[in-house]
Amino acid sequence: MKGVKLHVRVLALALLIMGAASTAWQIFVLNIPVSSETTEPVWVIDTKLSFNARDNSPVKVQMYLPPVWSKFITLNESFISKNYGVNTDVVGDNRQAVWSARRAEGSQQLFYRLMLTKRSNSSFSESEPGPLFSESPELIGVEKVAVDALLKPIREHSADIETFIREAIKLINEPSNHNARLLLGNDYTQDSKSRVLELLLSSAHIPVERVHTLRLVSSVAQISELWMRSYNGKRWLYFNPETGALGLPNDRVVWWTGDEPMAAVEGGRNLKIEVTANQRIMSSIMLAQSVAERKENKLWALSLYDLPLQSQQTFEIILMIPIGVMLILLLRNVIGLETLGTFTPVLIGLAFRETQVFWGVILFTVITALGLSLRSYLEHLHLQLLSRLSVVLTFVVIVMALISVLGHRLGLDRGLSIALFPMVILTMSIERMSIVWEERGGVHAGKVGVGTLVAATLSHLMMTYEPWSYFVFTFPGMLLVFMSFMLVLGHYRGYRLTELFRFNAMIKGK
Repeated sequence: MKGVKLHVRVLALALLIMGAASTAWQIFVLNIPVSSETTEPVWVIDTKLSFNARDNSPVKVQMYLPPVWSKFITLNESFISKNYGVNTDVVGDNRQAVWSARRAEGSQQLFYRLMLTKRSNSSFSESEPGPLFSESPELIGVEKVAVDALLKPIREHSADIETFIREAIKLINEPSNHNARLLLGNDYTQDSKSRVLELLLSSAHIPVERVHTLRLVSSVAQISELWMRSYNGKRWLYFNPETGALGLPNDRVVWWTGDEPMAAVEGGRNLKIEVTANQRIMSSIMLAQSVAERKENKLWALSLYDLPLQSQQTFEIILMIPIGVMLILLLRNVIGLETLGTFTPVLIGLAFRETQVFWGVILFTVITALGLSLRSYLEHLHLQLLSRLSVVLTFVVIVMALISVLGHRLGLDRGLSIALFPMVILTMSIERMSIVWEERGGVHAGKVGVGTLVAATLSHLMMTYEPWSYFVFTFPGMLLVFMSFMLVLGHYRGYRLTELFRFNAMIKGK
């Protein structure tokens, strides 16, 4: 016996660990929310391209798109255009959309919509391989002198690539530095400063490239913001060419890299780019599902959310049955509540989903009372068990039909839901109730009937509690946890709560 108990405990512990580990993996690795009411913000970025096409001439429009290695996860992107074909290509580290049309004339408009989330993109890594060397440009004359004059203090005041670049940006933006002013040519635009920074870093054999970003701000016209990035041999470093600030802010989306403009048109003129961003709220579970689909996560495909919608609705009910069963196990083995059968209250509780508890209790009581009356009458006819049950079942069907018709006539729509009561369960409940009545009296039969309704009501409340329903459906590993508790309760041999009240007088007498 001790060996069996140890076996049960080990099995229960194994199930508990497996269920808890499965649930923890879904929560902390897949970022699946523990509540259905949890929401997260997502960003929708709309880009509008407007231009005038030459009369009946071929048109090709190219526009850079956010790269796949962006730290934001793209949930969806759509291209909206009339009479244009659309293709996407990978050009170096960038992605590019190409709209094309054989003939176009007059005003043209193309749209691109991007939906993304700030959830971390596993494909984004600042430690991904990058260029380790940059060719030094050939400089002559005053430019070479100015570059050498700038590089000397930069090397003296820096210890690594990071501090080297920040010192270079600091000198370029220093108005009193004559060498920087010479290289800038009195052009203090961001583009000019970036060009001089590229010149200085290339002369020091440090790789650098331009990064064009967009800032996520709702309902504000977006203008691309230029950043610089360099590779230090281990990871990419992002710098603001105006301030020298290190690290890309969390509200910046990398759109493309390089010196070329965001979009260009062939066969058209007066290209205008309008970009706006808006924040929306999305259910966290739907967001997690979209992210998994975007990443082509095969493990997510094993979840119940991958089933057809109708099957999902069915399993939302089925998966709650173990909760009702565990409740009945506690009520019977620990509390000592007597019911008709073991799982009959759970099935009755499922029927309460349609009738609701109040009407369900009334309908169950009425049908059971009428069925008991018929069962008492049939007892005098000395019928065999199968015939007796068949007659009672047919009677139950007739009573259910009559109640439904009368309920419809009286405007009580709840009466129509009586058809959802399991007829066989009602029939067997009537049979068992009558047996209890004969063996232990009407009072005990009434006590068992009330216990059944109490257990069915509690089961219904547990199985229809929305947070529980969502949690078990989303994290089915919890069923293993329930199984572990069921195994442990299977060896419970202690007193039940009702027995403590029952033997209370005897305990006091001692």
